[in-house]
Amino acid sequence: MTTYSSGPTNKSFLSNNKYEFVIDRLPHVKFFLQSITLPDISLNGAQVPNPYVLVNLPNNTLNFSELTLTYIMDEEMRSWKEIYDWITNLGNPEGLNKLGTLTREAGRSNSITSDASLLVKSNANNPLIKFTFRDIFPSTLTGVTFSSVDSQEFLTGTITFLYTHYTVEYI
Repeated sequence: MTTYSSGPTNKSFLSNNKYEFVIDRLPHVKFFLQSITLPDISLNGAQVPNPYVLVNLPNNTLNFSELTLTYIMDEEMRSWKEIYDWITNLGNPEGLNKLGTLTREAGRSNSITSDASLLVKSNANNPLIKFTFRDIFPSTLTGVTFSSVDSQEFLTGTITFLYTHYTVEYI
């Protein structure tokens, strides 16, 4: 006879500030990162009619939401400039060559896309779970508001990335 465990072996709660996000080509963003949202994943359904009701069945198409992160800007705006350079090289507003100085070779500092990793850590700061985002590229870089009316605040920005998919592994 099989017996089932009545509860989890690890009873610690997940902390919202125990993480590390790494994109090789963006060292300044890594250092100044403030928050990141693990994207939604959804599975499309297919409706199959029968004489009484439409029956929902799983389809084989996954949808991954955008990856969004917020970072605090360094005084020289290097974190902002890293994303600006990447996104303008992808769109190249000055010519028909839409690759600009980018290459299709993976792993290069000037490649079109990059892989990224989100490491979720335990309360003791040990890596627990690794989320790997494949073929990311920036799609949105928010604007920056300078104001002499407000009190002094440190400026933040938001970056939105698109990617093919992400994987999850326990470390």
